Amino acid sequence: PINNVVDVTNYVMLELGQPLHAYDFDKLSERRIVVRKAKPGETIKTLDGVERELTPSMLVIADGEKPVSVAGVMGGGESEVSNSTTSLLIESAHFNPLSVRRTSRALGLRTEASYRFERMVDPNGVRRAVDRVCQLLQQMGQPEAVKGVVDAYPTPISPLSLSLRIKRCDELLGMEISSHMAADALRALQFEVLTEESPEGDVLKTLVPTFRADIALEEDLIEEVGRIYGYENIPERLPLGVTTQGGDSPLGEFLRKIRNELAATGLQEVVTHSLTPIPYFTNEAELEGRISVRNALSAEISGLRGSLLPTLLDVASQNATRGAQDLSLFEVGSVWRKGETERPDETLAVAGLMTGQLEEAGWSKEQKPLIADFAAARGTVENLLSALHVANAVFEPLGNRAEFYSQFHPGRSALIAISGELIGIVGEAHPRFASKMDVKERVYLFEIALKPLQTALATDGTKFQALSRFQAVSRDLAPRVGERVPFSSIASAVREANPEFLESFKLTDVYRGSPLPENVKSLTLSFTFRSPDRTLNETEIGKTMESLREKLKMACQATFA
Repeated sequence: PINNVVDVTNYVMLELGQPLHAYDFDKLSERRIVVRKAKPGETIKTLDGVERELTPSMLVIADGEKPVSVAGVMGGGESEVSNSTTSLLIESAHFNPLSVRRTSRALGLRTEASYRFERMVDPNGVRRAVDRVCQLLQQMGQPEAVKGVVDAYPTPISPLSLSLRIKRCDELLGMEISSHMAADALRALQFEVLTEESPEGDVLKTLVPTFRADIALEEDLIEEVGRIYGYENIPERLPLGVTTQGGDSPLGEFLRKIRNELAATGLQEVVTHSLTPIPYFTNEAELEGRISVRNALSAEISGLRGSLLPTLLDVASQNATRGAQDLSLFEVGSVWRKGETERPDETLAVAGLMTGQLEEAGWSKEQKPLIADFAAARGTVENLLSALHVANAVFEPLGNRAEFYSQFHPGRSALIAISGELIGIVGEAHPRFASKMDVKERVYLFEIALKPLQTALATDGTKFQALSRFQAVSRDLAPRVGERVPFSSIASAVREANPEFLESFKLTDVYRGSPLPENVKSLTLSFTFRSPDRTLNETEIGKTMESLREKLKMACQATFA
């Protein structure tokens, strides 16, 4: 079809195949055709008369000077066949489907050629197709074919070899099909089939023709057998087999427990959008870690949320403008931050918001309403941790980290840590942010990362012990500590002392004022001791209380009256 003076050089990933293109050979500047990538700044005037700019990612057919066709998409206007054409160059090729799809989209050209190439044509049908075209042209009595073909096929594609187990075919189709019936069905589709016997049943060794690029698995072969046999001939039967008992995943069970506990505490679950605007309270570190959306439709959905708190505040603000001032809300969802790789880090978190009255007023209740405060927010978090059997959580003051948590009040907020790792925060929203909302009362927030919480739960597990039948013994301590000493330091000191027979302890009172010095507070700690096998005596209790005093003196510089 093309004479020997045509040279195919500079070959670039051109898997040969259909469709066919004919060029006016007289219009080509040199008798040399190459397939190459487009050069930066090159343009081509396609058959539709539009001048298009090419990029180096696009494959073109070119003569010695410039592109004459966009490979697999559309020919060029300069080499278009016309009434004056005397010599034809026939090209038959197979191009990479992904390359053709990208080029077609980039140029805005949807042609018959691109439609076929995007769906994978037969790479081994190139020679057969070009010979057929030349035969048809010669039968027309006009052109005369020249002997010889320039064939560039550096990496021939071999037919795919697959095995089809007749037993597996019977299982998927729900009926018995003999091996010769299955083989005949595949041979009718031009598959090469060889039947082999095995202890588990016949196996069909199959070569898939290269024009069937959609066949890649044994199940694909079984589908073809069923299609040729006739789906209407497959009997209708109820499925048989043993099913496993359904159940939630460990993560789903964990999230369900969190939702149930918060709902039982009196909070109402909300679901907000994961795409949010830039929060009006943020800092440089949070802005750097924010995931922005390319070509966002609006500023309100310009990025993935890095925290659940901004959307909860928006919900509270919108409710407040409609007269709903008493709110107790929570949400469980994903948050995103920039990671070390191009893929963002997605984590699960739970957040809550409380403002106004925590319960509805009524004639049977006290006149003084229960208003949301820091103690209520912290108590909600403590109840959640207790329900999850996480006992080693510590609440720490913000301290010098208050600048990073600018959305929280520096003196009415606390960080939540487990084994020294920060997992969340609870506290009052900073007044300068809360003032932008229409709420009348103070707003209290909390947010906890769930991955470290789940890890702590999986590590500690749930421990059970028998109830003791012996009497408990209660004792109180009243350490005097500095005003800036947080209760978390007191609790840590008690845990480190690890007193024998200690069942529980709690803070029952805080006193400030005369006769205590300035910046000194007195805490009343109530301890409960119990032995599982005997009644404790006063000597044992006294030694334990003395060890607690010494530990508090050393760890917290506590004094005792």
